[in-house]
Amino acid sequence: MLSSMFWLAVTCWLINSAGSQKIHTVACEGSVAQLQCDKDQVISVSRAIYGRSDQKTCISGRPVQQIQNVQCSSSSDKVAQSCNEKQSCSITATNSVFGDLCVGTYKYLEVDYTCKLPEKSSQNGPTVACEGSVAQLQCDKGKVIFVTRAIYGRSDQKTCISGRPVHQIQNVLCSSSSDKVSQSCNEKQSCSITATNSVFGDPCAGTYKYLEVDYLCYDAVTG
Repeated sequence: MLSSMFWLAVTCWLINSAGSQKIHTVACEGSVAQLQCDKDQVISVSRAIYGRSDQKTCISGRPVQQIQNVQCSSSSDKVAQSCNEKQSCSITATNSVFGDLCVGTYKYLEVDYTCKLPEKSSQNGPTVACEGSVAQLQCDKGKVIFVTRAIYGRSDQKTCISGRPVHQIQNVLCSSSSDKVSQSCNEKQSCSITATNSVFGDPCAGTYKYLEVDYLCYDAVTG
């Protein structure tokens, strides 16, 4: 049973010259297609076909009459509607989802998609919060936050220096990236997070630090 189930879903990755992933995945009828992108990218479906167009795919254990009709396929926008702009998505290859265009034929779902950066709204540079203050991340109605970069520490002698003695701003090799902002704020329309050592740790004791956040706003996906 395990050996036959192994072939129920197959995924291939291709990397183009721009570095984005082009992914082809196949799920046999009754199994689940898993679409997945890296944490800083979202799904963009370019093609989804349900049915059968050859006698090579998803044939294990199937009688001839269930795989002989190879003119049995149609495109569908259901995968795009369910999965676009999400980091990951699961959709079941069944007649109840896609309809049964050839009764008695054992079908499969083929999906081509790419992983891309979310559509961004206008952002004028990073959001900066000096140590002890609160970073406010905000998107327009119908859009949600997607954090691309969050750095806590100090990398220059220009940011958050008002009223600070020299010894608190001279260390500019004092910063570290953090995923705490993305964990707290991603998929929200608005978010507040305090720039403190208790939240992000203290990468350089005695230095007055700040939080820098770059984020995108993209269309919220429901369902």
